[in-house]
Amino acid sequence: EGTPVRAGTTPWACTCTTTWACTCTTTWQAAGVRRLLPALLATALAVAAACTPGGPGEPAPSPTGPTIAVGTGPDAESRLLAAVMAELLVAAGIPAEVVDFADSGDARQAIELGAIDVRAAYTGEAWLEVLERADPPADPRTSFTRVQEFDERNGLVWMRPRFVPDGGISTPPANATFAFVVRGPPSIDADVRTMSQLATRLAERPDEELCVDEEFAARSDGLPAVFETYRIRLDYNVLATPPQEAARLVAAGRCIAGLSTATDPQAWLLNLRPLVDDLQVFPAFVVVPQYREEVRREEPGIVPALAPLASNLTTELLGRWNARLAAGEPRALVATEAARELLDLAGRLPAAPVGDPTA
Repeated sequence: EGTPVRAGTTPWACTCTTTWACTCTTTWQAAGVRRLLPALLATALAVAAACTPGGPGEPAPSPTGPTIAVGTGPDAESRLLAAVMAELLVAAGIPAEVVDFADSGDARQAIELGAIDVRAAYTGEAWLEVLERADPPADPRTSFTRVQEFDERNGLVWMRPRFVPDGGISTPPANATFAFVVRGPPSIDADVRTMSQLATRLAERPDEELCVDEEFAARSDGLPAVFETYRIRLDYNVLATPPQEAARLVAAGRCIAGLSTATDPQAWLLNLRPLVDDLQVFPAFVVVPQYREEVRREEPGIVPALAPLASNLTTELLGRWNARLAAGEPRALVATEAARELLDLAGRLPAAPVGDPTA
């Protein structure tokens, strides 16, 4: 436990070292789970705070409105999403800066304190950390609706994504949950798209192996629950594999499938594809922009500016962008092209103005 931070205090050190990013650190931390089931991993949840930009090349404050602070943490996916949101805001004529919190993968505390204005939020993470529920639902719509309703009282708004019925990884919303990954074309297993199809394939090829984290494999609420739901033999061959190794071993052909996440950059870089959890075992981690209602009143344009991300982001898009980062492409380049891709999907290139809420 730590000492609660009051608004207006400044126990953080912030440094702005790039054209659009600041890094803030704090020594106050509380234990917590971030974007992972209790059955697997835990990480630190740090209190975030304000950072005043001071480096060269940062967007100048707008004469008609505030600069929007987009919060992020140290992981590559969060940083990329923050950069994409900043690109969308700037494209709509709204000054934006990315505030990078080095000690935390979650900017929740910062947005509650008003230290940042916008962030990329994950529904499953909110169930674990905010609602303090150890049973995040697997249904994306249910996962979103509950946290949306809860945060209304906190003045925080989750932008509603598009929910495509019976959608897969190429339809909204993006779901950065756990997933088994398999090899893509030209592999003979490239036709496997769902967990139910994987179960059938495993029954046909009983000598294959699954790469699974050892702890998850041993827990009754882990792999045995997956096997029971999909009617897979409980004694099926399992190779105990650290999460970071699962993708590599699947790509090498050692395992027919491995447990990873649906947006794992290494998996996408190795031409692996996440399987749809069609019977909904894994908790949903729908990712959408979250903003403070107060800042929307000050700058109403943030909603239409970020709508392309909320409405069109898919698991596949996010996975492909992550893979580009893993391949060494500059984050600024990937973010710029990702923002243009979203605007194109929203029909805003070039038919409609960027900030048109009807696009």
